[in-house]
Amino acid sequence: MTIPLQLSEHSVDDHTRDVLAKEIGDRLADAEFDPDRETAILARIGAHVLRGRLPVDVLDAVTSFTGSGCHALLVDNLVVPKVPPTPVNGFCDEAPLAVVNAIQFGMIQLLGLTPFAVPYENEGRLIRNVVPNPAAAGQTSSWGSDAEFFWHTDNPHLPFGEEGYDPRPYVPRYLTFCTLRNLEEVPTELMSVESATHGLDRELGRLLASASYEISAPDSNDVSEGGDRLALRGAPVLEQSETGLRVRFDLGTTSSRRHEATTALASWADTLAEGPAWDPVLRAGQFLAFDNYRVLHRRKAFTARHDDNARWLRRCYAS
Repeated sequence: MTIPLQLSEHSVDDHTRDVLAKEIGDRLADAEFDPDRETAILARIGAHVLRGRLPVDVLDAVTSFTGSGCHALLVDNLVVPKVPPTPVNGFCDEAPLAVVNAIQFGMIQLLGLTPFAVPYENEGRLIRNVVPNPAAAGQTSSWGSDAEFFWHTDNPHLPFGEEGYDPRPYVPRYLTFCTLRNLEEVPTELMSVESATHGLDRELGRLLASASYEISAPDSNDVSEGGDRLALRGAPVLEQSETGLRVRFDLGTTSSRRHEATTALASWADTLAEGPAWDPVLRAGQFLAFDNYRVLHRRKAFTARHDDNARWLRRCYAS
């Protein structure tokens, strides 16, 4: 018996969706908003309207999510605005996306979290456009498409953090996404750490929990002037904390000098490849958040459109 992913799933009706878009749009109409400079203003406006217009049960689920023990939160039909062509080069003019940004930052504020970015990825910008960028062909990256991005957690080369600290030096606790397009119908697969370790052989678990691994930054991170990637050395893949089991993992960037630890990692990867997953095909207007300490995610290879309507998700880290 596997241990399923605990999901908090909700939807808003079309009337509520339209009211949210109109009220937020009206409040943003007199200025242009840069999400990196006016984050607090966008979050304030978005959270205010969301708090006043979301159905009580949806609002309660959002505000209680981080303390609920659930692995993931999905809210459907939040906003489906008119958006510009998909920026397949990775960056775009943010002005037409003010309503989307207010929704995303507002949801993050309702979750009780702080959005943040790191200077060595995505040019230090808060919002990462998850698009099929031709420049990332063959890479296991959020800009990739033709190569499978195997089960992983984001920024596993960093230590885990605790509440009340600057989140930037640590693994992001939550990943949040707003979906703008997914006509290719690419699933976003999630697996809880409990499912990933269910029935794990004791010796295999001991090795994965040993400080035997070097975990480097992923392809999406910049390298140093010397060409080196940031790395966490002498780290476990699985780590027990006061609140439960945590995982840091990226098969392509995790290695060990110990033969038995390398063998354990390969064996676990084989198990993950066939493991149970929740695999939603995210639709335009959906908001997804999940716990990056307790959830692995995967995106299989797909044939990208590479046109104005290519797949487009908007990711923001939050802790």
